[in-house]
Amino acid sequence: MLKYINYQLEPDDKAQASLEQNITPQIHQRFKDNLSAFSHFMPSVVSLIEQHTIQQYSIFCTRKGELNIVDFATGRVWYSDTPFNEVADEVAEFCQQAPFITMHSSREVTENTWLSEPLPASVNVIIMFGLGLGYQLNELLQNTRVKYLIVYEPSLDTLIASAQANNWLELFETAAALGTQVFLQLGKNGSSVTEDIAELLAVTKIDHIYVYRHRFHPVMDEVIDYLFLHSGDKKSLTNSHYNFDGYNNFYDYVAERNNNVLGNKKSSECEAESTLYQRNITALKRFYPNVYQEIIKHHNKHWQLCLDEQQCVNLFHTKRKAFFYQNIDAESQQLVDYFIRHPYKDDVVVGQGAARKLKHYLHFTHVAQIRPLIKQQLQQRIQLPQQVDSLIIFGVALGRHIELLTQQRDIANLYICEPNLDFFAASLHVTNWASIFERADANQQRIYLNLGGDGLTYFNDLMTQFYQVGAYSIANTYMLSSYFNNNMQKAISNLRAEFRVVLALGEYYDNARYGIAHTYNSIKQGHKFLKLDNKEYKNNKALDFPVFIVGNGPSLDQSFDYLRQYRDQVILISCGTALYSLYKQGIKPDFHAEIEQNRSTYFWVSQVDDKAWLKDINLISVNGIHPDTADLFKDTFLCFKSGEASTHIFQTDLHNQGYVIADLSYAYPTVTNLVVNYMLQLGSKVMYLFGVDLGYIDIRYHHSQASAYYRQDGSEIYNYQNVHGGGIPIKGNFLPMVFTKPEFDVSRKLLEQAIASAAHKIEIYNCSNGVRIDGAIALAPENILLESNLADKNTILPTLLEQAYYVNLSQYADSIHNKFDMTTFTDTIESWLLLFDKDVNSRTEAKEFLESQWQLLKRKSAVPSDPTFCLFFGSTNYFAGIMTKLVSCISDNNSEDVELLNTFNQIKMVWRNYIATGYQQYKDEPLKFDDVDVGRLFK
Repeated sequence: MLKYINYQLEPDDKAQASLEQNITPQIHQRFKDNLSAFSHFMPSVVSLIEQHTIQQYSIFCTRKGELNIVDFATGRVWYSDTPFNEVADEVAEFCQQAPFITMHSSREVTENTWLSEPLPASVNVIIMFGLGLGYQLNELLQNTRVKYLIVYEPSLDTLIASAQANNWLELFETAAALGTQVFLQLGKNGSSVTEDIAELLAVTKIDHIYVYRHRFHPVMDEVIDYLFLHSGDKKSLTNSHYNFDGYNNFYDYVAERNNNVLGNKKSSECEAESTLYQRNITALKRFYPNVYQEIIKHHNKHWQLCLDEQQCVNLFHTKRKAFFYQNIDAESQQLVDYFIRHPYKDDVVVGQGAARKLKHYLHFTHVAQIRPLIKQQLQQRIQLPQQVDSLIIFGVALGRHIELLTQQRDIANLYICEPNLDFFAASLHVTNWASIFERADANQQRIYLNLGGDGLTYFNDLMTQFYQVGAYSIANTYMLSSYFNNNMQKAISNLRAEFRVVLALGEYYDNARYGIAHTYNSIKQGHKFLKLDNKEYKNNKALDFPVFIVGNGPSLDQSFDYLRQYRDQVILISCGTALYSLYKQGIKPDFHAEIEQNRSTYFWVSQVDDKAWLKDINLISVNGIHPDTADLFKDTFLCFKSGEASTHIFQTDLHNQGYVIADLSYAYPTVTNLVVNYMLQLGSKVMYLFGVDLGYIDIRYHHSQASAYYRQDGSEIYNYQNVHGGGIPIKGNFLPMVFTKPEFDVSRKLLEQAIASAAHKIEIYNCSNGVRIDGAIALAPENILLESNLADKNTILPTLLEQAYYVNLSQYADSIHNKFDMTTFTDTIESWLLLFDKDVNSRTEAKEFLESQWQLLKRKSAVPSDPTFCLFFGSTNYFAGIMTKLVSCISDNNSEDVELLNTFNQIKMVWRNYIATGYQQYKDEPLKFDDVDVGRLFK
């Protein structure tokens, strides 16, 4: 459960570096000596070592000065911090109770154990599954005489690790003295074992074969299970036709060196605590009735609740003979203690940056100032605060750690994700869930259970919950991964990347300020807003027209002919940079769509050097679209974007005037998300996606080559791979696999969510050669068939635009915006800045400062004439979150507190400057438009 490298390193970086420096010469000498030994005794292995490139496993030095194996992609380690002693104990245990199979006599094999007996002093055959560091080979030959020792090891990485750690010269010399023949089956997973046994039987008489498992492995464990299942059946044990697929089910995952790696420990039935179980089931029925219904139907299939040999409650995998815990109480306490001391491993705030075009924003200039101050503190010094805003726990297992953590910390919003229902069902017999739920209910805290599945829906599910408490809480969310599972770890990694995308799209001061100014302009200029109530237009024939939504993905280049063919039979909408690609091909859309608030859209659209052409196209977007961009088009048709400060200000007041305007919740992060949600809101029934690749097959071909991303000579206007990375593999629409990036993957998931939750029956066809979008039917463009009896588009589309939109709301622009009173605003800012005048000298004073700041902002949110809350809410959440994390490790009784308090006061002054500057900017130019300039890209 706790086998992560961070548990085994010296907390002091200098001490760890010293250990590594001291052991490095020993590693080099051992490796050199071992190459020489292999050259003499097993020369075929030398070329394997010399030609192999490390892919997954490497060695590191533990704080005890010993070598261990780590999976460098996950941080998981194989052994304890003293591998040599661990392996010596393992060999001693094997000698006392060695699992074996027989060739001729059949003995009953029980479900929870393999046949075993004390290892004789001399044996014919030992088959070892897993090499690891190799220490067990030397130790084994010191304890018994073996004629044939066969070792299967699928990973050549571990051969390299063993060559750096183990004394192979000693092993070979001992084997030669004992007459032991060592067969290293390197790069093999044991699936040839029946053939190998048959070969052995051809040269020697064998009755017993002893089975030594040194590591868990999906295929090797199935091989071992097969051997014990057919013990005594010579025909089956020498059958070379059996295919081993391995334990690849999510629920069957076991780490390389889990408890009971030898498979000789027995589990016993755990007498269920009926009183606790009944309390928990009653609580589930009360608080989570849907979960209750699933649990009472569930029967554990993979992992069973049991008692281990120490009579501790545990989980046991009956097929792989693995215990989940070494010791549930000790591991759960250690996990909680470590997390409280080091809660920032998964922090999503520290690395927040900005796109180059936005780096001059007030928010990002001040974030850049505090980043050097917080990075080291947050990663090394900060502790989990007593009051936690949001915590996501990945992995319940038997839940003891959750019980301990909720007893020690007050958690306002707790999100618990457990894909394995076997675990959660078993935990109801062990953990006092009733008390956890009842305590949360009494304290008005929220606990959200996400159970079952494979983690692919974490983002959608958790974002739904975050929207209920405020998406900004992501910035102050902690993540605890309770145990490792390959699939779940991948889901967690994706979730962190997706949260960073959402944070990057967060509405901070600059976004709020420009959003208000741009929305005011849209209303003042008479831009049209979509009605929420569709009773006037829901039967309009224009909604029956197919809608072609055109993105700028690479596959657009293969779609131009089809777009021309059907141009007059459809409503054609270009998304973002696809406009220039269509222009170059002589295809004019009916509508163009943009989502970004900043002025970069003006530069991209202006690559079309034909103002009259643009003036014949309508623009669709959300409130906040840049005025200069909107002016390029014929007319502008808008929805409100949910959650924005400008939406709160203008939508509310217009509603009070009788204008109920539609808003969109998932109009991000790409223009395609806006358009699909927009057309679903409008009521379109059939949509086709072109160039909506949300990824690429080749990183050099990331957008349509007809677009402004490429110069005339075909070269990129900037190095896309350097900026966005090489891509994440994902299932394709037409191909087995393509590549995407986190922003595009968030887009895909939100598109799928929008399609699944559509309020009316729709058909969506994905004609793009990019990522697969669930809910959209893959359709090659050449297979498109359109109805031929549709009405005349040019006649009926104008009627839809007249019926579905409020035509002119300009008379309300000034009255809504002028409700803000600058005197009130000034008074609030002056009161706020007074809170900063006193230096913070203790944890108590720091908490008081943060609380007084929040209470002031909360009071002002109820004052309609005060823009403070709307302008600074997102930024306050960000900075308060950072400062809260610093406060959490100030104890007021040690010398390190001085440094932490100094950091807190420095960040406080950066935040003060942020507020004062933001106030002055807004006071001087309350209706200033965004001034992003990306003209350099096109020079």
